[in-house]
Amino acid sequence: MGFRRSLDTLIAGLDPEKHRVEIKTLKRCRTLEQLDALGNQWLTPGSRDPRLKLIKHHTGTFLVLEFVDGWGTTMSQADFWRR
Repeated sequence: MGFRRSLDTLIAGLDPEKHRVEIKTLKRCRTLEQLDALGNQWLTPGSRDPRLKLIKHHTGTFLVLEFVDGWGTTMSQADFWRR
């Protein structure tokens, strides 16, 4: 699976209206290196819940989690294979 396809899979789990800022941030990534740079950072600006965070797993999987009151729920995930 190519980078673009994996990114589309990651974005597919998000609500286009509710998460438009976060989707826009993810779509700005053109390479795995750019996505890596976003890993383990908040995608949602500010500090109000619910907030989305991009989590980078060491296996090459990225997850988008929604945090409310400190608890995270997986919104989407996709594998990004390294060559």
